[in-house]
Amino acid sequence: MTVVYEQREVRRARYAVAAVFAVHGAVTGSFATRVPWIQDHASVSPGQLGLALAFPALGASVAMPLAGGISHRYGARTALRGLLALWTLSLVLPALAPNLPVLCLALFAYGASAGMADVAMNALGVEVENRLGRSIMSGLHGMWSAGALAGSAAGTLAA
Repeated sequence: MTVVYEQREVRRARYAVAAVFAVHGAVTGSFATRVPWIQDHASVSPGQLGLALAFPALGASVAMPLAGGISHRYGARTALRGLLALWTLSLVLPALAPNLPVLCLALFAYGASAGMADVAMNALGVEVENRLGRSIMSGLHGMWSAGALAGSAAGTLAA
């Protein structure tokens, strides 16, 4: 009976982390469809937009090392919940940016929260993978791609 219960728990954890990967992909996909609108709203040139779009990578690079400490302190699941919520909320910031400097700051925050959520979800994926005793990371990343496709489709329809 205990083995069946453990298998059920591991299966639930696998589905939950797969859903997180899909949500992460969907947020990324939906953001990509809004870039032309954000460019118009912030009144930036193509070159300025290119500069601004470097800031998510900078934010992620700076913040990703912090994700391990956050996950260790609060537990991977709790950290992931908070970081994913923070990231989805940060998705609003670029749309509120009236100019290039504010857009760069908004994209930095977006990238920082995205990077931390990414580290936490991959750590949780490894945890589940270890509990299962077999590799599932390629499937989890496939779920990210499916989420990105769904998010970009929804963003396109909304636009």
